Amino acid sequence: MDEIAGVVSNTKLTGGLWQLVVRAPELARSAQPGQFAHIRLSGHGEHVLRRPLSIHDVYADRRGDFDYVSFIYQIIGAGTETLASYRMEDSLEVLGPLGRGWHPPEATGKALLVGGGVGYVPLMLLAGTLHARGIETLSAIGMRDRDNALAFYGASSYRTWDVRDVEGSGRVREAWATDDGSFGHHGLVTELSAHFLGEEDFDYVAACGPEPMMRIVAEQAQAAGVYCEVSLERHMACGIGACLSCIVATTEGQKRACADGPVFSAREVIWQ
Repeated sequence: MDEIAGVVSNTKLTGGLWQLVVRAPELARSAQPGQFAHIRLSGHGEHVLRRPLSIHDVYADRRGDFDYVSFIYQIIGAGTETLASYRMEDSLEVLGPLGRGWHPPEATGKALLVGGGVGYVPLMLLAGTLHARGIETLSAIGMRDRDNALAFYGASSYRTWDVRDVEGSGRVREAWATDDGSFGHHGLVTELSAHFLGEEDFDYVAACGPEPMMRIVAEQAQAAGVYCEVSLERHMACGIGACLSCIVATTEGQKRACADGPVFSAREVIWQ
């Protein structure tokens, strides 16, 4: 569904990382974890193509109505640079929710979520949804440095392999890795995922981030005998499966990231 969304806030988090919150009731009430919205920029310089943004979270107003949608995005070109210029009371055309989201097996009791950089964004709503279903979750999150990590969650630094118990119940946990060692484990997030898959039993793994990272996580999950899904990023034009600009090679032939994905079973992806 295409709706006009009013900008509630558009805030710089750190570096080129921004958070956009819009009032889009139809999108907020129908969005599922892992889906995305296709956003048309207007009024601040015209851009022909829409910009696909993963849905980070949905929020309720004071009456409990879920009307608000959050996106976290990185400035990587003219389109996202223009998006960062939007302010409160500006409006955007938002088409969505689009795509296939995460589909954990019904019997999932414990899940490992692995995110790299801004690729962690599509996993955040999934973490909340799994928690609401009583499913234990461990998020392994890789960032470039402490500033980028703190942009997602404010917390003190952890020693290698240490895990923060987010709510004190032992059912929602997170572990961090940074390239420079300034926050959490000094190293790659795939080192965290290998560690936890070797130490604990999981029913489901979800991964999003750089493709080489996801390929490694998929191989780790397969070796551990755990079902794994990955969210793939491709350049998109239409966002609804008509233009075939976002093709993904799979064991079942070519599929479209926008309509058949962006979430795929890791076993069907033919990694490049």
